[in-house]
Amino acid sequence: MKYKIFFCAVLAIIFSMSSVTFAASSAYELLSRIERDTYGVEREGAILQRINRLEKDYSGRNLQEDMNTRIEALYTIIYDNSATPGVMAKINALEWNIAHEVKIGGIKERIGNLEKTLLGEENDGTINDRLHELVKMSFSSEDIPMYEIQLPADTLIKISLVDGVGTRTAQVGDAVRFRVAEDVIVGGNLVFAKGLYGVGVVDTVKKPNGWGSNGKLNINFYKVNCMDGQEIDTCVDYAAMEIMAEKKMVLGAAIVGMDLNDDWNRVLVHGKNLEAPAGTELYIQIKNNVAVYALKGGRGSLTINDTTYDVDDDDDFLFKENE
Repeated sequence: MKYKIFFCAVLAIIFSMSSVTFAASSAYELLSRIERDTYGVEREGAILQRINRLEKDYSGRNLQEDMNTRIEALYTIIYDNSATPGVMAKINALEWNIAHEVKIGGIKERIGNLEKTLLGEENDGTINDRLHELVKMSFSSEDIPMYEIQLPADTLIKISLVDGVGTRTAQVGDAVRFRVAEDVIVGGNLVFAKGLYGVGVVDTVKKPNGWGSNGKLNINFYKVNCMDGQEIDTCVDYAAMEIMAEKKMVLGAAIVGMDLNDDWNRVLVHGKNLEAPAGTELYIQIKNNVAVYALKGGRGSLTINDTTYDVDDDDDFLFKENE
C-alpha cells in the first residue's frame, strides 16, 4: 500500500509540473542521464528492460504506465526538490554532512559507501528505503534542511581539473571533467559543495609552431552540478578572469583563452605544448540568475558576500585589454 501511495504522489507532482521540464530532452536522453547518475554508466538493453531495472532498484515495483510517464516519474524522484529533496540532493547532503566533500560515482555505489561509513556494512533494500534510514541517522530527522534560494549570476566557483589536459593530445570536442574545489556559501546556505562535478568541452586546440609560439587551448566550462542535483550553466567572464589574474592562476587562465601579455606568457614555456595537469585550479562563474535548493547552515571557505574582485594596480600586467 505504501508504494501505491508513494507513486500516486509522484505522478501527481509530474502532472502538476509544466511539460517544458521534459520537452527539452528526449526520453532516451533522460533515461541515459538517470542511469549514469544511478549506476555510474549507461546500461545496455531494451528501453523497457532498463526502466524496469531502475524502478525495482528505487522502489521495488514497476509502474503500470506508458514509457514516458515512467521515465518522468524516475526523473522526478531523483532530481525534483519542490515537495521534498530528491535523491540526488539527499546523497549530496549526506556526503557533505559526514565528510564535507561530495563524491563522484553512481548513486548505488555512493549509498553503499555511506552505509559502510556509518554502519560498517551495506544494507539490502531499495534505494529509497536505504536513503530514508541514512537521512534519519545523519540528520536526526526525516527531513534535510534544504530551501530554495535565488543564486545570482556571476557567483564565483573555484574548480579543479579531474584529468590532465593539454595541446599534445587534446582534440576539439573532448569532454573535460572537473570538480568544485571549495564550498560556495550564499547567505548562509551551501549551494556548491567541495567535490561536486561538472563538465567542460575543448573548443580550440593549437599546437606550438616551432618558432617560439606556445600551444593554445581553450576549454568551455559550461555546466556544474549544485547541491540539489541541477546542472547549472556556467562560463568564464570578467569576474572569473579578474580573480584568476589577482591570484596569478597562470595555467587556469591559459586554458580558458584569457588574453595574456608577454610578462605572464613567460611563465609558460615558449614554443612548447600547453599542459594542464589534474588538479589545475581556476575560477568559473554562474551564467544567469537561477533558483536552486541549498543546504541550510552550510559551512565553507568561499562566500559571495566577502569575496572581492578588485585587482591591485601592480597586477595590471597579468592580462591585457582587447584593443
